[in-house]
Amino acid sequence: MISFYRQLSIIIYLWGLDLVDALQIPSASASNINVDDFRNFFKPTYFKVTGTLSPTKVVSMMPSIADDTTSPKVGPFRQNLFTSPIVSALYERILPPLWASGLRIGGPDAEYESAARHLVGNGEGLALDLSCGTGFVGRRIASSKKFRHVFALDYSQEMLGECLRSIEREGETNLSISLIRGDAGYLPFRDEVLDAVHWGAAMHCVPDAERAMKEVYRILKPGGRLYATTFLRPFPDVVFRFFTVGELEKLSRGA
Repeated sequence: MISFYRQLSIIIYLWGLDLVDALQIPSASASNINVDDFRNFFKPTYFKVTGTLSPTKVVSMMPSIADDTTSPKVGPFRQNLFTSPIVSALYERILPPLWASGLRIGGPDAEYESAARHLVGNGEGLALDLSCGTGFVGRRIASSKKFRHVFALDYSQEMLGECLRSIEREGETNLSISLIRGDAGYLPFRDEVLDAVHWGAAMHCVPDAERAMKEVYRILKPGGRLYATTFLRPFPDVVFRFFTVGELEKLSRGA
């Protein structure tokens, strides 16, 4: 058992194997949040669009080159792969059986249940589903009402479009969830405003995992929780970046 300063929690899974390592943290603290005043939670750059946040539209909060000259204009293939309409359309339709066979924790319900055991809440906090994809975990978190509001953020407009269509199809437009197009390395939130972050099977996809982890550290409140899953070596780094347990520990401590 390892405890990190600021208590970031990483749950690591390997193809065909059970839980490899778990880094646990204390419960997230409760907070009183007025969900009607989103400006309290975002950087001033995004004030103009915070009032349009909704479960029925995707709001862009991509980083501006004018605001941060170091932000990337074009991400690597492992990030842009998920902007394909074909990949986004098939993602939740054909992959869950592969996940359940050992590629990941299980199907959508199993993934949510695993995350929910670690992302505890009393209905008064804010949660982020980072790199949310089609949003099947974020929507379940919102439905659980463990948190006052859930932000579902992804780089891919196409994945978010699938999330939006799922919300409409399942009659979930009353969920307390907002869909945001953004970059994991340049999150639009202020410092220390979130109680929990879910980062499911995506750390190996981002252009700069170290920077993204620092961003998660920055936006979490002291005592906040991160639940993240990724894949370990010996998978080769051909398209995705895979990790050793030691690399993940170093990455987390460096945040």
